[in-house]
Amino acid sequence: MAVVGIDIGATGSKCCVYSEEGMLLAEAYEGYQGISGDGIYEVAADQVWEGTKCAVKRAVNGISDIRAVALTSFGESFVLLDEEDRPLTSFMLYSDNRGAEESLELQRQFGAKAFSQLMGIKPSSMMSAPKLMWVKKHYPDLFARTKRVLFGADYIIYCLCGAYVTDYTLAARTAMFDVHKMDWNDKVLKFVGVSREQLPKPLPTGSAAGRIGRETAKELGLPRDVLVVTGCHDQVSAAIGTGILKPGMAIDSVGSLECITSFYEGCPEYLSLYQGGYAIVPYVLPGAYVTYAFSLTGGSLLRWCREQIGKQEQELAARQGKSFYQYLDERMTDAPTDLLVLPHFTGAGTPYMDSESRGAVVGLTTETSLEEIYRAMMEGSTYEMRYNLERLSEGGLHVKELRATGGGSQSAQWLQIKADILNIPITSQGDYRAGGIGCAMLAGKAAGIFGSLEEAAEIFVKQGRTYEPRQQVQEQYNRNYERYRNLYQAVKMVL
Repeated sequence: MAVVGIDIGATGSKCCVYSEEGMLLAEAYEGYQGISGDGIYEVAADQVWEGTKCAVKRAVNGISDIRAVALTSFGESFVLLDEEDRPLTSFMLYSDNRGAEESLELQRQFGAKAFSQLMGIKPSSMMSAPKLMWVKKHYPDLFARTKRVLFGADYIIYCLCGAYVTDYTLAARTAMFDVHKMDWNDKVLKFVGVSREQLPKPLPTGSAAGRIGRETAKELGLPRDVLVVTGCHDQVSAAIGTGILKPGMAIDSVGSLECITSFYEGCPEYLSLYQGGYAIVPYVLPGAYVTYAFSLTGGSLLRWCREQIGKQEQELAARQGKSFYQYLDERMTDAPTDLLVLPHFTGAGTPYMDSESRGAVVGLTTETSLEEIYRAMMEGSTYEMRYNLERLSEGGLHVKELRATGGGSQSAQWLQIKADILNIPITSQGDYRAGGIGCAMLAGKAAGIFGSLEEAAEIFVKQGRTYEPRQQVQEQYNRNYERYRNLYQAVKMVL
C-alpha cells in the first residue's frame, strides 16, 4: 500500500509517494510563476491547480495501490469562487501587505488583546480577514459575486473531491477562527462581511474529506477510491513529519524564511505572548497547540550573500563541482565572528512584527572576508531565534529539544552554530521533505494503515546527527548576543 503527500507552496507544488514501510517511492515538483511588486504578492489559483496536477501525475505514474492523499500548504491566503466555482481572485499570499488598514479596523472594533485572546493571533495584514475586507472595499462587485471562500490547500481538496472543508490549522491563520471553540466566530464574520455558508467547514487536521472524483482520478492516474485527507498549514505538517509529538519538542524549519514550531499541551495563556505576535494554533493531537516563532529571512540571507557579493565564489565553487554553500561551509573558520547581522532584510517577524525594519551588517573592516560575512549571517539569524525562544520562555513555553529540517538543515556548520548559540541540542532529520512526510503520516492514519501518528512516526521519522552545545564557545557567543539585543533599536533610530 502507498500514500501520497502533496506540499503546495507559493512557487510550486511537490508530490511525494511513500510505501507503508516509509520508503520514498517517487517524487515530482512543478513550479509556477507568481506576481509580485509594489506590495502585491499573488499566485493564480488555476496555476496552483495545474501545477499540482502535473506533479501528481508524474509522481504516481506506475504506482498502484495508492490508498490516500493528504495536502499541506501555505497559510493566510484565500481564493474567492463564483457560482460556477471559477476563481474570482488569485491567492493573495501572506507577504502581500494589502489589508494593513483593515487590520487596524479589526483592532479598533474588537480590541487587539481581546481579539487575540479568542483567535490566538494578533491582527495583521498577513491574515485572511483584513485581506477579505480589503477586497470587499476595493472590489465590491466581485465580492458580491462570491459563493465560496477557500484557503490554501482547501482549494485543491475541493478540486480533487468536491468537499468544502478546511482544517483547524489553516482556519487558525484567517483571524476569524476561535481557537478555543474550534469554530468560526460569528461576530468577526459579520464585521468582515462573510457568512458561514461561504466558508469551508472546519475539521480536525487529518480528517477524511471524501473520495476523489471519477474524472479527476482518471486524469491524474489515481485509483477511483483514493481517500482525500485534510492536511494542514505547512509549518504544522513539517512538525508532524519530524515527529514533534511531545511537549517541549520543536522543529526549526529553515527555508527562505525560518520558523520554530513548538509543541505544548493545553492552550497557553495568550496575553503573555500577545506583545510578540506569537500565534496559538491547534495541533493534530487532542488538547495540544503549537506556536510559531519566525524570521522572515533564513536561507534567503545566504542566497542574498551568494547573489550580491559572492559571484566570484560561485564561479570558483562551480569549477570544483560544488555549490556556493558547500564551498563556503568548507572555507569558513569554526570560531565565532565579532560581526553582528540584523537579519531584517525583508522586515522583521516575531517578536517585533515590524515590516518597516531593515537589515544591517555591523563591524566590517577592510580585512573582513566573505566567509566571515557568510558565517555572521548564520549567527545573526540564530541570535534572532534565541531572542524568540527567550520571549516564549517568559510566557511559560519552554523548548528542550529541537529538530531541524529544510535547506538550512543540510549545513553541519549552521546546525553547530545553532546548538552553540541556542544552548539546545539540535538534531538534523536528514530529509528535507518533512512537509510531505507529515502529509503521508496523516494520509496513512486516516486510511487505517497506521493506528496512530506515534506509530507512523516510528516508521517515517529518521533521525540524523545530533549537534550538542560546545562550552568553549559559549562565552563569546553570549557576549555577542548581549550586543545583538541592542541592534534592532539602534538600527531603528538611524533609519
